[in-house]
Order: sequence, then structure tokens, then C-alpha cells
Amino acid sequence: MLRMKSRLVFVVALLLLPLSGCGILSIGYNYADAYLRYSINSYTDFSDTQKETIKKEVGIFMAWHRRVMLPEYVAFLQELQQTAESGAPLKTEDVRRFRTEVRALYVKTLLPAIGPAAGLLSELDAVQVRELAASFARENSKQRDKELGGNRDEQLRKRAERTVDFLEHQVGGFSESQLEKIREMNGSLPYATDLYIAQREDNQNRLLELLKNNGNKADVESALSAWLYHPEANRSAADNATMQAFESGSDEMIATVYQLLSERQKKTLLKNIARYISTFQELASVK
Repeated sequence: MLRMKSRLVFVVALLLLPLSGCGILSIGYNYADAYLRYSINSYTDFSDTQKETIKKEVGIFMAWHRRVMLPEYVAFLQELQQTAESGAPLKTEDVRRFRTEVRALYVKTLLPAIGPAAGLLSELDAVQVRELAASFARENSKQRDKELGGNRDEQLRKRAERTVDFLEHQVGGFSESQLEKIREMNGSLPYATDLYIAQREDNQNRLLELLKNNGNKADVESALSAWLYHPEANRSAADNATMQAFESGSDEMIATVYQLLSERQKKTLLKNIARYISTFQELASVK
């Protein structure tokens, strides 16, 4: 599906890193198909036939996702739960392993969308391809304004606040001393947001160039698969070094933050994990 390649990121985020209470999460998941259809259709002016294809393929995907992927998310969360319940310190290598598992779940979630997306994309006419390019450009510009606005100090401050907001939603409010340490650690990490955005734009441009040259379904499917499996393929050595430093530093930071948590905060985290597990199990049981 056209928008699935980018919009399923939302679904993965919704399911793996919940941002709301479990009731809202259930509602969000049950309306995810409508969200995906709306998002895909917003990219260009599809024909009625193409819209019917989108509706059909989104339905197929969501049925598969409920049946196959939700149980895998539950298994991942149960692994997190066991680690938290053990009472043992969270090690950097544990965080690195969890990050690798999340990446694998992300790839597995998006993989079934590649074929349908390639079929739809390869049938776009020249006008639709131009509209797609314009939609990409608008979204990228909006994110650049939001994420990259201001000087580097301002960008780091905003990143730190986003980090704090997310963590506090999972564990409860932080003390002033905890906030000071978290902001200090966050500020020491390389700023990689611009690299992520540039990487996505590069992959989008390669896809658009293929579509402008009337690439067939097999060519488009190959391009989307490469984007999914190796989004960093065209990164420079310097950018790779920055990204590796960011990921390594983030792993260390998460492990350290966990050690800073009070017993109350750890209990809150465990309670939230248990609620997410229960919610996903209930969603997966719906036929």
C-alpha cells in the first residue's frame, strides 16, 4: 500500500511504545484500519478502483496483524516484564538486545505491506507521482520545522523534554535530581534527528526517481525491501559513526535511567507493562 510503508510506523509505535492508557490504546487499534486508509488516501488522488484496492489490502493486513503480530508483541512485553520483575540491574547489553528485538518486530510488521505497496505504486500515473512527491516534501518540511528549528541548544532541550515526557508517562513523575541527571545524559548524546530525516528523504527520492521512470512492480518491491531492511545503506562513514554513537549512548542512558528509578516508579512501570500485555491479549482474541 502507498502509505503503509511510512504510516505503519504509527502502528508499530502505537503497539510497542504506547502513549496512552490501555482503553485509548484499544480504541486506537480497533480504528487503525480507518486511520491507515485515510493516511494512504491523503498522499495522492487515487481512482475509485485504487481506493477499493487500498481498502481491501488494509483489511487483509490488519487481520493478519491481529492474528500474528499481536501475540509477538505480547511475548516481547513479557520478556520486558520478566527482566523488570527479576530485580537485577538493567545492563546496557540488555537494552541493546531489546532494541534489536524491536527493530526485528518493526521489520516483520511492515514486510507484508511491501508487495501490495509495490503493486499500487507501480501503477501511479505521472500526475499521481508528482502529488506523492509534493506530499513527501510537505511532511518532511513540517518535521524539519518541528525537530530542527532553533539552534542546537534548543534542539537538545526539546529532545530532552520529549524523552522526559515519554518516560514519565511510563513510570510516573521524576524528582528534580532525576530530571537533572536525565537531561544531562540526554544532552551528551549526539544529535541524530537530522540524519534520520535526511536518510528518509534519500530513500523517498530514490523511490520517486524509480516511479518517474515507470519502474515495474518487481523493481519497486526491491526498492521498498531495501529501504526496510537497510535504510542506512547510503549513509556516509561519518554519519554511520554518529548514528552508532547515538545508539550506543542511548542504550547506556536507558540502563542508567532504570537504575535511577525509585521502587514506586518501578512498580508503576511493571503495572503499565502488565496492562499493555492484557490489552494486546484481549485484542488478539477478537475474531
